[in-house]
Amino acid sequence: MSVPEELTNEVSQPVESEETSTPNAEVEENPVLFQAIGTLKGKPEQDEEGNFFIRLGGKRYKLFIAGYRYQAWLKQMAANPDQSLFLRVYPKCLMIPRKDPQIYFQVAAWEEENPWEENPGMFKFRGVWQFVPQVRTPVISVYRNQNANDPKGKFKASHLPVLMRREDEAKPFRFNPKIAKEDLPPRWFIQGNFKFIPSRNCWGWDQDLQPPTTKIPRYKKPVKATVDGKLPPKKPAKKIEKPKKPSTHKNESDD
Repeated sequence: MSVPEELTNEVSQPVESEETSTPNAEVEENPVLFQAIGTLKGKPEQDEEGNFFIRLGGKRYKLFIAGYRYQAWLKQMAANPDQSLFLRVYPKCLMIPRKDPQIYFQVAAWEEENPWEENPGMFKFRGVWQFVPQVRTPVISVYRNQNANDPKGKFKASHLPVLMRREDEAKPFRFNPKIAKEDLPPRWFIQGNFKFIPSRNCWGWDQDLQPPTTKIPRYKKPVKATVDGKLPPKKPAKKIEKPKKPSTHKNESDD
């Protein structure tokens, strides 16, 4: 499995990201925030190109280690190359038009024993349940929280495909350009535990952490890059001309 293009530079030259902060900052004290984090168990491996991955359900999933943890990870792999580990990970999903979503995981921490509350394969999602154009399966969209930092300023969201059937009124939001904005159905913010299903390449709903709500936390909207990968230039502020004061001089014809 090749490295997603958006990760190539980060893997060879790790940089610090707000998502590489310690897993203790899991926002337990304030659950009404966007979040996607979980636990995996397995033996990390490395391919011929130097990329790390983990096998789950007979499939290979790319592992991405960013920031100051990268060097510690290399030392761990060199000292114990055959050791199975519990991994604390942020799930990611690369959407490619007309292709299956490419799921990979950003490693936040690792331990020989499981110190986290979730069992391996379980994830905690807090996000908007909706459809996105790239896939047919509904997703939980995890946006960047209002106080998040992003060195590149793109604030990309993670759209994680999920299987969920509910008996309440909550339904995945689907945008329809033919419907007036005020007539569109509500967007639902879901907070729940989801189990990763490698055979379906998605997550399955297990239980709610909080009831669904239409009160969506504030977040930073993603910024689309231009064709050359650069952010679009900011539009210059319009110069507002002050109205001219009426002249106080009398015309000669008025005399």
